[in-house]
Amino acid sequence: LGQSAFNAPTVFNYYQPNYVVPGSTILGPEFGIFTTGTSIGRANLFATYAFNGLSAVLPDRPSGTKINLAEAQALSAADTTGNLLVNYLNTKMMHGTMSPQMKNAILPAVVAASATNHLTRAQHAVYLIATSSQFQVQR
Repeated sequence: LGQSAFNAPTVFNYYQPNYVVPGSTILGPEFGIFTTGTSIGRANLFATYAFNGLSAVLPDRPSGTKINLAEAQALSAADTTGNLLVNYLNTKMMHGTMSPQMKNAILPAVVAASATNHLTRAQHAVYLIATSSQFQVQR
């Protein structure tokens, strides 16, 4: 988000080591780049990735960038309950760490996304997982 992926400003990467969480005395470098404002931008970026992909705007990316959801679509078509799709994305995106509560919250939304358009269902599942608090926190 607004940062060059391979051009960190310091040896500490993008995190300023002396960043103090506002309203406290706690050092929290990661909160210097993930704020309430950037959280909305991040959700919008995930929506772009999941539903459209990134267009080809630079000469070194002539094809743009798009997530390949073929496997997710196939799993969505094979299982109308959405369990196979969510379990697959749990493995791919969260290394199997999704809590049962999160799965129970996501499943109804995934199933409601579309009964016949499995790409749409897969896109919604990716977006919901990517914008979840459990996905945002590295363990």
